[in-house]
Amino acid sequence: MSDFCPVFNRRAQVLPVRSRRRTAGVLWCCLLISLAANPSGLVPSSGGGASSPPALGEVQLTNELGRAVSLKSFAGQTLAITFFYTRCPMPDFCPRLSKNFQEASRKLEAMTNAPGHWHFLSVSFDPAFDTPAVLKAYGDRYQYNPARWSFLTGAPDQIATLARAAGVTYQPGAGMLNHNFRTLIVDAAGHVRMIFPTGGNLSDQIVEQMIGTAAANKPEAQAQAPCQ
Repeated sequence: MSDFCPVFNRRAQVLPVRSRRRTAGVLWCCLLISLAANPSGLVPSSGGGASSPPALGEVQLTNELGRAVSLKSFAGQTLAITFFYTRCPMPDFCPRLSKNFQEASRKLEAMTNAPGHWHFLSVSFDPAFDTPAVLKAYGDRYQYNPARWSFLTGAPDQIATLARAAGVTYQPGAGMLNHNFRTLIVDAAGHVRMIFPTGGNLSDQIVEQMIGTAAANKPEAQAQAPCQ
């Protein structure tokens, strides 16, 4: 089943009430069927056999503060990465993804046993509109902490490269932006360890996976540490 969800551009022509209700009903059916097929929303990313889990590769992006960053900028940290756009008008879609990160980051910051090195990345696939200033204002609405959460934009080809590696698909046109859901948990070595292919409330699961992934990396990091 396709996990595409149509999201309407605010500049598009407003649909009649009956059409909007019908569209909303279709969207909810898509989401509910997807959740029924995979209630946990979890897709372990093992890479198959004894091989290493997949890595996302390297892209050049810009954060909400206007600073150039890349995935290497976050090396050594456990990451949660999701894809969104700020103009999404559906509360249970992109805004819910951002709320997941807001809630999960607060929970991690409040935990005494949380890993020390972690960061959240929200990547916009609407770079023409989502400038650093727009992303900064959006992040402020969620009381984000830039030390723990970054909002990223960049050249369309760089966004497309990262989205493709993450399994994210989006199709702009005709006043709509159709996209699927992907929230990724990435270990300190840059390997994708878990994929949430749905929207909805995932904050507790994100926290659990962040802690588990960080803990799993510790023996590997210790084994690779040079002798003193």
